[in-house]
Amino acid sequence: MFYTLVIYPLTQIIEFVYSFCNKIFDNAGISIIGVSCAVSLLTLPLYIVAEHWQQVERDIQKKMKPEISKIKAVFSGNEQYMILSTYYRQNHYHPIMSLRSAFGLLIQIPFFTAAYTCLSNMSALQGQSFLFIRNMGEPDALFRIGSFNVNVLPIAMTLINMVSGTLYTKGLSFRDKIQTYGLALVFVVILYNSPAGLVMYWTMNNLFSLVKNVFYKLKHPVKSLYAIACVLVTIFIIWLFVGHVLSVKRAVLVAGAFSLVYFVPLLVKICNMLIDKAFVSLRDNFKSRLFLFISAALGLSIVVGFLIPSMLIATSPEEFSGIDGYGNPNFFIRNTFFQAAGIFLVWCPLVFFLFKERMQTLICAILSILLPISLLNLFAFAGKYGNLSRLLVFTQVTSVDSPLMLSLVNIIAMAAVAVAVILLIKFKCSKILSFIFIVVCLSTFMFAANNSRKITKGFESYSRKIAAADSMSDIKPIFHFSKNGKNVLFIYLDCAQNRFVQPLFEECPELYEQYAGFTLYENTASFNSHTLIGAPPCFGGYEYTPESMNSRKDETLIEKQNQALLLLPRIFTEQAEDYSATVTDPTWANYSWTPDLSIYDDYPKISPHLTDKVYLDKWYKENQGTVDLKVTSVTLKRNMLWFSLFRISPLILRPAFYNDGNYWSSNTQNKEFNSYLEGYSALDYLKSLTDFNSPTQNEYINFVNNTTHDQMNLSAPDYRPTSGEIVLGSSKYADNIDYQSFAGALKRVGEWFSYLKENGCYDNTRIVIVADHGATGYEDGYKWDDKFSGLAPGRYHPLLMFKDFDSKGRLSVNQDFMTNADTPILLTKGLIMEATNPFTKKTLSDEDKKRGALICLDDIFMPYHNRDNYVFTADKDKWYRVKDSIFDSSNWVQEEPK
Repeated sequence: MFYTLVIYPLTQIIEFVYSFCNKIFDNAGISIIGVSCAVSLLTLPLYIVAEHWQQVERDIQKKMKPEISKIKAVFSGNEQYMILSTYYRQNHYHPIMSLRSAFGLLIQIPFFTAAYTCLSNMSALQGQSFLFIRNMGEPDALFRIGSFNVNVLPIAMTLINMVSGTLYTKGLSFRDKIQTYGLALVFVVILYNSPAGLVMYWTMNNLFSLVKNVFYKLKHPVKSLYAIACVLVTIFIIWLFVGHVLSVKRAVLVAGAFSLVYFVPLLVKICNMLIDKAFVSLRDNFKSRLFLFISAALGLSIVVGFLIPSMLIATSPEEFSGIDGYGNPNFFIRNTFFQAAGIFLVWCPLVFFLFKERMQTLICAILSILLPISLLNLFAFAGKYGNLSRLLVFTQVTSVDSPLMLSLVNIIAMAAVAVAVILLIKFKCSKILSFIFIVVCLSTFMFAANNSRKITKGFESYSRKIAAADSMSDIKPIFHFSKNGKNVLFIYLDCAQNRFVQPLFEECPELYEQYAGFTLYENTASFNSHTLIGAPPCFGGYEYTPESMNSRKDETLIEKQNQALLLLPRIFTEQAEDYSATVTDPTWANYSWTPDLSIYDDYPKISPHLTDKVYLDKWYKENQGTVDLKVTSVTLKRNMLWFSLFRISPLILRPAFYNDGNYWSSNTQNKEFNSYLEGYSALDYLKSLTDFNSPTQNEYINFVNNTTHDQMNLSAPDYRPTSGEIVLGSSKYADNIDYQSFAGALKRVGEWFSYLKENGCYDNTRIVIVADHGATGYEDGYKWDDKFSGLAPGRYHPLLMFKDFDSKGRLSVNQDFMTNADTPILLTKGLIMEATNPFTKKTLSDEDKKRGALICLDDIFMPYHNRDNYVFTADKDKWYRVKDSIFDSSNWVQEEPK
């Protein structure tokens, strides 16, 4: 609790400054210096206040010392105590006030703890050198005396500390000198064997402290500091543009932020003017400013720490359930609330009460403006950034930049809110403002609490489904192939990319044998770039394309989704001869994130199972050390607060908070391991999940897997997860994480096919491997022409591979126009005469393909994105008809659906 409330906000400052400096300078040593400089500047006002109180204490002690000495010389025991107490009361002094002399030390403790916690475990420092330091993540060990490592940095730090202490304690008492020198010796003992990066940070802190003490001796220290700051900022801005280290837009933003240093005197004058004119009612009334400050700080804590995280998780509770053993995702909300409370209810009040009425007034006014602006940005300028992964990364956009005009509107709106707050305070309406903030606190808390209840219900649903799934500790076969009959195997790989197949087979020639008899349909289109709309055609064929589903307005989307998932299992078990069916992880069954297997309750010949996440714990236990087990939870615990700050920030600053999805984390290992491994673990256990004891003569199997939807660096040539160095393959995509992730999936499936061959169940198995959509917007390797720039055509280019019974030979490539809605026909042809949709009573047909595929380009990827329960509410200009070659832009024609 202490760490979350007090230390965590400081670690985020350290991590942000380090990552910011490292992004600009690409040098760990300079980044550490930047951290030390930033922390020293931020804490300078606190040290000034602390030294003021220390000086007050020294003056009081000096004034009272003669009389205290007389009392102690004449009296003793209880009599001495009583007389001293009376003397203290007469001078309005209490012995506990002596703690003021320790303010300087007390302030250092949380900052030192934060630095120790953050820099001692910062993976970004490992292996980084700077000047004579070989590894910033280890003690410097510059040389050895016998078997003893001599670490130079702690010694240099102590010498600087001593020099600084000599200047600081000049003219002070022996007691003050002992405290200063003693503290220096304590730090050298604590930090002697610490990582060089941490010791360097504290050494630079001591150096800046020395400079600060020198400044105190100058006649005009503030003016001197301002002049030096302006010179340094000027040099930095010039270098920023000359060095071309950032894009022009980002360089302008960074330069603009640092340019504020030039206007510090003007900003001080403006603040003083506001305090003495607009905020005079707060300045002169402690109760008013205290109540307004507390209500604003509480409101910000609730909005940032409770409301936004609950809104995020409530959209998909099951997606955030069971992460790394944390169970109920409300844990992440509580954690974020305490982090936000640390900022707004611990550090803000600490600073507030350290200063007097003028600074208190300014702090109160700033928070009073920040709260309504946060709500404005959260609800009125939410932004459209597409799908958000569990690691809080937007997967459909490469940038969260907003249009210039919208950013200007946002700035104007925020300025209007700020002016309104200032006017309310000026006209002595701070009580009304406080009342409004209290209402905001209550309403946002109730709204967030309701979200929390929804999350708990979602977690309970998740728990029931997982409990009903197969045992994680004991893998039992769920795929029962027939050795004597005919097997039909439908493999659905979410987001699998067509473009990687041929390069992967060339790199790994053994795949040609494993996938013998397969045809790759290279010219294949999907009907949407997301699973919600792109998946139904794979399962249900052309009656479940978005165009066809929208034409049946009397059926809900949930009903049509479930029909698509039930179509092939019902056809094979009801219309084919002696078939049983096995299905896994039916996509969006009952529009539930964790598929609702109850849609199969009325069909005893269909055996449904969950495999996603089910075998992850067992896989981890059997692959100890392969990956970090807590990556997802660690990332969520850190980045949830940053995501909240991103949501309330001005549009122009959101790219800075988002930082390409890194949120300024210094952890270089933050990869979405778990999401990938949840599906990969099922692929790795395919042999154990398979037997050859079909209860019927023939068998239909529909295996759904999400491995290819996520990413993880894998090591060639086997493309398995490893905790060691990643070995790259020979493909032109060797260093592409999407390629490596795809390779891992196809290699495991290929091993499964080899297992089927060993048991005589490959030639008698018809197989389709298909994806709901593609992944990248513009695929290198294909000749997409420039006219496709606004269409992101790669998103509509899914994997489609087919092997028929007894098919042999090397992988062939077919250029016929296909869509993933051809899957049901490929699987049923020749086995069932006039296979019929059991819901619509229509024969399966691909006649609609002759007109081409009407593709929906709208980003509807969650059920709640629809404004209607019966049709997909895509914009009319988001539909394109394509036929023949999908790689020719002239074949893509905009067409409104009928």
